[in-house]
Amino acid sequence: MTHEHFLIDDLYVGWQRTVTRRITEADLHATIQLTGDQGGYHVDEGWAQTVGFHTVITPGLLQAGMVTRIGGELNYLAKEITFRYLKPVYVGDTLRATMTVTEVDRDRNRIALAGEVTNQHGEVVLACDTHGYLPRAEWGKPAKPPPVDHPT
Repeated sequence: MTHEHFLIDDLYVGWQRTVTRRITEADLHATIQLTGDQGGYHVDEGWAQTVGFHTVITPGLLQAGMVTRIGGELNYLAKEITFRYLKPVYVGDTLRATMTVTEVDRDRNRIALAGEVTNQHGEVVLACDTHGYLPRAEWGKPAKPPPVDHPT
């Protein structure tokens, strides 16, 4: 995991960042625990199959979290994010999230990004658009946080 804490002058239209993750049973349960989303789609295999899924599906905030992770790595502060959920995501899927800068307004320290999350079959499972802020050079860069596995 990187924490580069980009500034507005560091990015340009077309800049991209990608992260990949294989979804585990632990990810499913952690997302349910964190969000409190215990809808039948996520916790009841029989019911999920009755409504047309192979088995339970992950809450959408799991895949949305992949694109917001990229934002966090940039030190990006979102003002608005729109998510479009296009396909279900199952435990065992390998997801690839890519965010691309689509606009840079250096005078107002704002950027816009478009993103998508694809599964191992190349199918888009989530698409998103967002706009928000990056800091200016004169504000300085924040200290890098310790790695996730760092004992604190």
